[in-house]
Amino acid sequence: MLWFCGSLLVLDSLLRFLLLCLRALLPARRAAAHTNLSVGCVVLIAAHNEAGTIGATITELQTHLAEWPGASLWVVADRCGDGTALEAKMAGAEVAARREGHLGKGAAIDWWLRTHGVAWRGREAVVVLDADSRLAPGSLQALRSAISDGADAAQAFIAPDASTRSGRLAGWSEVLMQRIEDEARRRCGWPVPLRGTGMALRAELLAELAPRLHTLTEDLELDVLLAARGAKVVSVPEAVIFDPKPQHSAGASRQRARWLQGQCQVMRDYLPELTRALIEGGLGAWFLLLPLLLRPKMLFIGCRLLALFSGWWWWAVAGLAMDTFYYLAATKIVNDRRQYLSDLRAVPRYVGMWVYSLWLAALRRGWLRARQ
Repeated sequence: MLWFCGSLLVLDSLLRFLLLCLRALLPARRAAAHTNLSVGCVVLIAAHNEAGTIGATITELQTHLAEWPGASLWVVADRCGDGTALEAKMAGAEVAARREGHLGKGAAIDWWLRTHGVAWRGREAVVVLDADSRLAPGSLQALRSAISDGADAAQAFIAPDASTRSGRLAGWSEVLMQRIEDEARRRCGWPVPLRGTGMALRAELLAELAPRLHTLTEDLELDVLLAARGAKVVSVPEAVIFDPKPQHSAGASRQRARWLQGQCQVMRDYLPELTRALIEGGLGAWFLLLPLLLRPKMLFIGCRLLALFSGWWWWAVAGLAMDTFYYLAATKIVNDRRQYLSDLRAVPRYVGMWVYSLWLAALRRGWLRARQ
């Protein structure tokens, strides 16, 4: 039992350390070649009470649609009590108003696919964005090339946008996961995780999977379902999505509480798919799913620190040594090294934020409930 608990304590560190080594040892892969073959896409945003934000997003997105010929832009105004639908329509988007149904972005996407089949059938892909997402020029074209090159799903690079230390700490975590772990998977030809926004999926495939989406983390659900069927999910770092982060600890903690709830729901509801993916998917599935399930890594770091003072010093030192190497090696990868090193000094605060998130998740009524 001691060996099992100790191994679990350092497993996430070991997996991230190995991905760091693979990234350093393997050559980078070239981007998919541009192709003229395309039958269009739908850029889809599920928005709940986003008046004041959605209009500017739609206006900005209109300037990028030409990168994917035949692209259309839809907004699902999901049970909104404000002017989201009108604002999106005035900005030039097609709007579908969803007035009832289960909570969650996955449920909203499933509803739209079922009720607006004419809008997406015959299209190559559906690109899912958030209501506050911004695209770098060329991003849709890069996603289009990846899908046309044979990918079942493609994930853009998520560039966090934050001005406070709390927001930046959350952002650095995402940047490192993408620039180290996703890049290592890309170089190995393994599937990468989807991230909720900036993800493009083949339209027919998404329509097949969407009826199963029911948790608070539809991206993790899709990761499991795609891995179970051996789908090709690629990283497209040439496509960049600017994603605003919660600027205060309280907002970040609430967001992480939702992730923790959704993670527990997925682990409970998708055990057969997880088992099949790990048995049939090879190393790629193991290096995809285990790091996703052994999260949040900051809580694991906190557990290792506690273990250090509880007599499990060998396991704690091994995990903390790999953690330290991982975060210091990242100084060679991040763009703003000085800001990164400055923000690392606030890691204890970030660990505390995750502990608070866990407390919030546990307090929420029915936090393991799959549907609401």
